Amino acid sequence: MIFPDHITIISDEVSQDLATLSAFIREFRLGGIELRSFNGRAFKDLTPSDVAELGAASRAEGWKIYGCATPVFKCDLDDTAAIALHRDILKRSLDVARQLNADLLRVFTFLRTPNPAEPAKQARVVEHLRGLVDLAAGSGIRLGVENEHSCLAATAAETLAIVNPLPADRVGIIWDPCNVIYVPGALPSTPADIAFLAPRLFHVHLKDAIRRAPVAAGDLIAVGTPVGVGQVDWRGQLLALRAAGYKGLLSLETHWRLQKIDEKMLHLPAGHAFSHGGDIASRICLHNLKSILETQ
Repeated sequence: MIFPDHITIISDEVSQDLATLSAFIREFRLGGIELRSFNGRAFKDLTPSDVAELGAASRAEGWKIYGCATPVFKCDLDDTAAIALHRDILKRSLDVARQLNADLLRVFTFLRTPNPAEPAKQARVVEHLRGLVDLAAGSGIRLGVENEHSCLAATAAETLAIVNPLPADRVGIIWDPCNVIYVPGALPSTPADIAFLAPRLFHVHLKDAIRRAPVAAGDLIAVGTPVGVGQVDWRGQLLALRAAGYKGLLSLETHWRLQKIDEKMLHLPAGHAFSHGGDIASRICLHNLKSILETQ
């Protein structure tokens, strides 16, 4: 893999401000961004003016918006009202993605409950995702299912079980090995997961963390670190991606700050408070990533 040809970054891990974000893209010669929150608003709340501003900048400066990070199906599997609302968010997101020439929308697999790998439960998730595939039909936009510690698909096995029944050209995996570290009782992801997931990989998120011990009641079980410092074997993961012939992007999702902010805020990303300090933290992580890639 070549830096920066395979590297992008989630927008709000740098800034909510377009001028700062554009300067960062130019400095690191990135091809573009993955869009999440902007101008202090979560992706689902972006205004037509926000979308137009981003589209004009990307066209004028020659960078691409590779994908859009929706919150779709980060809700309860039994909440019919929320599911209907999230389907509407997906419809609006498709319109935004088309305006921005983005071809990937991130979605989730519902909030985690006991026995997440129960086949009947996974089948229900598959059917709801199939409904999203129908909504996206003819748009040319793919759906990327992200593994997430708070959702039913968190580990490699859980994620593949849900994605496998869906059409491979339209639904794939956004793999984040760091998210597995936050799953109580789960073993950390290993490079062997890449070979397992490779046929369905669309996109890879890159961040790092270390598990806490002991964990106070109500606390997250891990805390974010700079890339290459935590418990994700990024050297091994990147070598496995190369061996698998992965041609997609590595998208930096820094999720760590020099000046500590509430760890829980890092897992509900949106707005200026979340992005505060993201520029310098993301610089450190990109330099660490560059060093890892250059020594492989």
